[in-house]
Amino acid sequence: MNTQEIAQKLYEHCQNRTEAQGLKELYAPVATSTEAMGPPGMDLTVTGFEAIQGKHDWWENSFEVHDVKMEGPFINGDRFCMIFEMDTTEKASGERWQGKEIALYEVENGKIVRESFMLQPMG
Repeated sequence: MNTQEIAQKLYEHCQNRTEAQGLKELYAPVATSTEAMGPPGMDLTVTGFEAIQGKHDWWENSFEVHDVKMEGPFINGDRFCMIFEMDTTEKASGERWQGKEIALYEVENGKIVRESFMLQPMG
């Protein structure tokens, strides 16, 4: 698959809430993921399929997602980005949170090898 095809498939997985399937299908086994912020004790950068899956599992178990709006994908060579606007509630605290982040993905040999998330500062 080329970058545009990977970007479109990832967009569809995010839209359909089938991200776990997308990880298996689209990510390289040694992919790296870097978050803008995370819970205490969690590394902001993780490497490998299992670590990225663990990060996604943590998100699913920690937040109730009320709504997600997405823009993109925006493609430039072997990179693409998407914009996510989220409305969530943290399950442990009950605190509702709205935020926007940009996700940048890098592709090599037909797989996502790196993802980086940039979060809009919270006021």
